[in-house]
Amino acid sequence: MADVADVARLARLARLAHVARAAHLARLARAGLAARTGRLMPAVTLAANALAVLSMLGGVPGAANAAPGPGDDLRPVTPWREPAQPGGVTYPRAVSSSSSAPASPLSRDVKAPARESAAVPLATDFAAHAKRAKSLDVPLIVLVSLRDCVYCGPIRQRELAPLVRSGKYEVREIGMDSTAAVRDFDGSTTTGVAWARAHGAKVSPTVLFLDTQGRPVAEPLIGAGLPDFYGAYLDDAIARGRARLHGGNGNSGAATRRD
Repeated sequence: MADVADVARLARLARLAHVARAAHLARLARAGLAARTGRLMPAVTLAANALAVLSMLGGVPGAANAAPGPGDDLRPVTPWREPAQPGGVTYPRAVSSSSSAPASPLSRDVKAPARESAAVPLATDFAAHAKRAKSLDVPLIVLVSLRDCVYCGPIRQRELAPLVRSGKYEVREIGMDSTAAVRDFDGSTTTGVAWARAHGAKVSPTVLFLDTQGRPVAEPLIGAGLPDFYGAYLDDAIARGRARLHGGNGNSGAATRRD
């Protein structure tokens, strides 16, 4: 009978240890640490074993109250996410219906840092921009960006600003989260949100190479890529776009864009 009693006592202690462990996990969830539970499992297991030993030595005060109650919030905590995707792109944030009220036409553009917006001018009239690009014998280069895109700055400052300063290229920027009014290639009024969607830009930074009708003449550059190679890809896209504008197939070799 003593053996049976010991077995029953050990079973009760095991249940207490299990309850204590569950309560500890619940506290972790409430503290916002659910996303890191996998890394804390060894520590949790050790704590549960320690509680079991304490129970065997005389019980754990308050263990019966350690189980999560019916009012405890055990919903999973949303894991923390990086502000930008590791592939050198930033995805636009989902906008809830409650925040869909129209913003001021220039709200997004006014908030843009002055030094950044000066590096690449914002798009205002794509028909006029494309006409100037044609007069320069180059495709229209458009940077599609996001206000919180951490990868857009280097592309804007390092790669595109020199083209703007040279005066030999027509380079414009449009925010895919912008509600500012913009004149499209056909003269209609659109916004950055609608324009980016119409041109298939889903992430930023995306650099497009377009003709006077807004049609692509070279493959877009999507993402920041590697700094050592981005300039070469940009040179090649400009050369291919220029060849397409001349009626070629766009397979000519890359030309130096700063000639």
